[in-house]
Amino acid sequence: MDEITLLHKDKIASLGAQVGQEVLPTLLEIFTQELQQYIGQIQQLTFDEQTRETLARICHAIKGSAPSFGANVLAQKASNMDAQYKKQSWEEFDQGADELISILRRTVYELEQLDL
Repeated sequence: MDEITLLHKDKIASLGAQVGQEVLPTLLEIFTQELQQYIGQIQQLTFDEQTRETLARICHAIKGSAPSFGANVLAQKASNMDAQYKKQSWEEFDQGADELISILRRTVYELEQLDL
């Protein structure tokens, strides 16, 4: 997966055109902080019914926000996990958490490397 582009910079450029280039760094910083909070929350979870619901809410939030920032790989993983939760595919859902954390970390890294 290292060869996959985690951020679509054309989407970020489009976002900058919509909100203004002076506002874009602030939005990206807020998004990055949000992703870092999700990493911390997911790492603390033990997989039972209540924490699965928490992870499902995180996935749902990521699914909604990540595409706006060009983080399509992250959005797709969160969308897949959201679907697994709804189907009650617990084994796949639980196993997906580690990959989600990995994608979150790498997305945060790429966001921090952006030269705006």
